[in-house]
Amino acid sequence: MRGQIGSVKERLVGWLLVGGLSITIISGFLMWMFSVSGIYRGTYTRKPITNEITDAGTLNLVPLTILGIFLGVVMMFAAIGYGFFTMAKSKTGARRIEQNFRVLARYCYDRSHNLVLVEYDLDAVEDPKFYIKAVLENGKVGEFETSVEVYFNAGEGMVGEAELQGQWLGKFIPYIGAASQPAQS
Repeated sequence: MRGQIGSVKERLVGWLLVGGLSITIISGFLMWMFSVSGIYRGTYTRKPITNEITDAGTLNLVPLTILGIFLGVVMMFAAIGYGFFTMAKSKTGARRIEQNFRVLARYCYDRSHNLVLVEYDLDAVEDPKFYIKAVLENGKVGEFETSVEVYFNAGEGMVGEAELQGQWLGKFIPYIGAASQPAQS
């Protein structure tokens, strides 16, 4: 089974967003429910003459639900912040050379994140982004942003040597001819 580069980070961001949103919604509903039932409880447990509330009931749990809402919002902001941080750092790091870099697919998106299906439409596309999906020598599958020159140099199914920097594919040199085999003794 092949691993996906960055899939753990994507799952972490997704689960933090979903978890934070769920906690926020559930805590908000519980706050409403505890508030309404606490107000009713306080209304019918008043002292007749002083009108003093003797028991607030579930209204005492409202601060706990406020803490839940705060925790959910913090989780969502943490996920968004972590996502922006990893996006900002995706093209940084040390350059490394990958041997036997196999191109699985290549695709281009326009400014509106629409897939460009025909290559001759690229002249009319405003601010295109080019991506190459490939298998590394260790079996991991990754998606790398690249330039237009590398995009046209790396055809689907080609194997070659790639220069990577984070999630940026800076250079691809395809192997030509049969792969050399190690000498048999």
